[in-house]
Amino acid sequence: MEETSAWLNDSAIGFAQEGNHREAIACLQRGLLLDPKNPSLWFNLSLSYRALGNRAEARNALLQAARLNPLDVDILDTLAVVLHELGEDVSAEGYYKVALEISPGNGRVWNNYGVLQFSQSRYDEARKSFEKSVALVPDFDDALYNLRDTYEELGKTAEMEKCSAMLARKGQGGQ
Repeated sequence: MEETSAWLNDSAIGFAQEGNHREAIACLQRGLLLDPKNPSLWFNLSLSYRALGNRAEARNALLQAARLNPLDVDILDTLAVVLHELGEDVSAEGYYKVALEISPGNGRVWNNYGVLQFSQSRYDEARKSFEKSVALVPDFDDALYNLRDTYEELGKTAEMEKCSAMLARKGQGGQ
């Protein structure tokens, strides 16, 4: 069988799903030698780098993926998450805003953007982001947890208790 970039990408995905990220990276790097302008290869490479804790390499791969496919919301969102993890919050916020311009109905991006805002103690902005996320994806437990914690920071006890009750009904009431 001839090694193609698609075959190498598929192999890498299999390795990554098994937790074998070093093998996944090796496949993706070989794939990029064959097809250096493939944003999917760059994106998947970033995921394996991130899984291994190598956020700087993940950022570099995501920047390549975003350059090649600037309208891919998953790439932009993941890039923003990694930038935030690296403490590059100004850049992260810019990528969240671009992702939300492209896909304003993406609850995951609203949640991740809210996490950035919350980490900067911008609680009212975070509240609005988490509320949008929960409105868009009502069963998104992470956003509901985040909204509950934000209400707590804002002293909105009734709203916080409502979130806690919703989580408890779902069997997720911990904390």
